[in-house]
Amino acid sequence: MWYILIFIIIVYIINIYVNNISKIKKENKTKEENNNLSKYKTNNYLMTQTELQFYRELKKVTDKLEFTIFPQVNLERIVNVIDNNVADRNKIKSRSIDYTIVNNKNCKIICCIELDDYTHNRAKAIKNDNFKNELFKKVNIPLHRIKVKNYYNLEELESIIKESYQPPISIVNNS
Repeated sequence: MWYILIFIIIVYIINIYVNNISKIKKENKTKEENNNLSKYKTNNYLMTQTELQFYRELKKVTDKLEFTIFPQVNLERIVNVIDNNVADRNKIKSRSIDYTIVNNKNCKIICCIELDDYTHNRAKAIKNDNFKNELFKKVNIPLHRIKVKNYYNLEELESIIKESYQPPISIVNNS
């Protein structure tokens, strides 16, 4: 009788041990699958050559105006979803703005620029562009669309940026 009870206890302990080992192996396999970094590779470049060419020209203007350009800024860094609604966040979370221009003093957004090439003529791109246009109107951030060119008029770019800039109101005491 005692032998049967001891046998049952041993089988029970072995069963617990085997289940724990099996569980640990499954967890390790899942971790290995999640940590398989061979699935990733570098993009090498942050911008296309066309975007880089425009960036260099735009930088001449922003340096003169003492502003800073941030390229490829994720929309979630610019716009907040008020109620943190998942569906609304999904509309912006994987989108970016080509160039965000900010004031050097406080990093306040002056305006954003989208560089539009031929791909913006496609139906899906037009829909996405319209969404961005309406979104930026709603949040009161100037969004400028500039067509890709071989040459950019720096005075024109400067005028566009200056038009967007609203310096802080200072109160002058006339005592």
